[in-house]
Amino acid sequence: MKKKQEHPKIIQDEIIKINYPLSILIVICILVYIKSLNFGLTHLDDTIFINDFHALFSDIKNLPHLFFRGVFFETSDSYYRPLLMVSFMYDKLLTGNLFAYHLTNLLFHISSCILLYIFFIKLKIRSDISFILALLFAVHPALSQAVVWIPGRNDSMLTTFALASFICIINYTTTRKWHTLFFHFLFLALALFTKESGIILPILIFGYFVLFAKQHIKYNVIVFLGWIAIGAIWFYMRSISIEPMIKPTISEYVELFISRLPLFIQYIGKSILPFNLSVFPMQADTTIYLGLISVILIGVLIFLNKTFDKKMVLFGLAWFVFFLTPAFFVPTAINEQAFEHRLYLPIIGLFIILSECVLFSKTRIPNQKITFWSFMAVGILFVVINYGHQQKFKNEITFWENAALDSPSSSYAHKMLGIKYFNKKTFDLSNKEIKRALEIDSTEKYVNFYYAKNLQQKNEKDPKLEYFLLQEEKNNPGFIDNVFELARVNFEKGDKVKAKYYLEECVRSTPSFMIAKSNLLILLMENGEKQEALDYINQWKKDKTGVPKGLEEQVNKM
Repeated sequence: MKKKQEHPKIIQDEIIKINYPLSILIVICILVYIKSLNFGLTHLDDTIFINDFHALFSDIKNLPHLFFRGVFFETSDSYYRPLLMVSFMYDKLLTGNLFAYHLTNLLFHISSCILLYIFFIKLKIRSDISFILALLFAVHPALSQAVVWIPGRNDSMLTTFALASFICIINYTTTRKWHTLFFHFLFLALALFTKESGIILPILIFGYFVLFAKQHIKYNVIVFLGWIAIGAIWFYMRSISIEPMIKPTISEYVELFISRLPLFIQYIGKSILPFNLSVFPMQADTTIYLGLISVILIGVLIFLNKTFDKKMVLFGLAWFVFFLTPAFFVPTAINEQAFEHRLYLPIIGLFIILSECVLFSKTRIPNQKITFWSFMAVGILFVVINYGHQQKFKNEITFWENAALDSPSSSYAHKMLGIKYFNKKTFDLSNKEIKRALEIDSTEKYVNFYYAKNLQQKNEKDPKLEYFLLQEEKNNPGFIDNVFELARVNFEKGDKVKAKYYLEECVRSTPSFMIAKSNLLILLMENGEKQEALDYINQWKKDKTGVPKGLEEQVNKM
């Protein structure tokens, strides 16, 4: 009897032999991102963690407290991410210089790439395909923000822990070794305490059980109980640590989600055709056409593969949608940008889908070498785009110039660039950007103040100064620099009553504001109000907030 010929589609071994795949991934990551180790600050959140929290992160005794506070504020915060804070403390205590922060970012990217390759192998994706996809992930331009922008590590940390947790649970279902279950729970907890999106992980693991290991579900009661316990601990810790400042209603969440639905298409476009990247992306400024082309391209590549695994495609789609969805519910009052670092973990779902495309079809064995080298060419193109894009993060001026260029509808981007120009004393450029920000959104914080400051550079007695300062006070009440400028402007025009009022506001809200205290005492002396000046001095002594040097003696001599 003639032996039945083996069908090519059952071949599982790689067509292209890859020696030392993990070592290659590590070297590629280092070569692509090594220059980023010398980058400066962008002044988008990174200065908060590095400069503003210097005292918090410099004392190891504050480590437990990081698990009982928000990311940006002690309690009134929408973000509870203690392990992100721990990572910043580690960098601060290690060396404290920017090199350490950027190195940590790179190390998390490397660990994510290594675990991604292993994860693909665990999903039974052919090893050469797993290498190609992991390599594309390693050099993908849209993911560079998570590597070169210091706060972007939140997503690479989450990915590292999520992949490690998933790998451990797959190992547990096949080996039933308790230590793999322990590490699954550990990494799940680490993911959850890194970023809220970690709550999606058990959902996808359950989906994996249903699609690929249904026979194991009934034996995994202890796994489900462990998930509930970890989720309950996280929820309790979060509830006693922070109280979100903004609490949208259900209808507002639904409206927000619907308005952001086009982002799914835009993010797919940036994943497949990453030619419309931005350091500060806005939904309104991001083209949807590349996304539509990408969706059609993926659909065609899957459809042409007559042997594609429907379960794998469904799993990949669920991965992409589920992990990306939480970003759609961030209130615009907190953040309205469509940051690309949020794509870091979800994009893995698209790679899972691509593993089933016709280019990797097991029935196309004779053409696999051509496919392999074609993807290597794509990888080289990604490296070129990546290198150009990551340079936009090298310092604050470059960052905000590109932010304003790529997101022309963002008042915030123009405002920040205007402020950076103002600090560099390039006032004409500053005025241009601040004016543009004012045109887009006249209620944007600080924009009226800096517009007034630019007017002041041309004419210190410009009659329009007070108008814009009052607009800032209306939109952003209590901004100390603005209140002090209102005092100065009113003093210059001879309205000492208003000048006194604003100086008193400065001192009341910021007792350590010595220049305001000095000007208040000088104004009181000019008005002959010796007793009131002495009352202030005595109060400051009592409160131990400080008295301006030399002025107490002058008041006593009145």
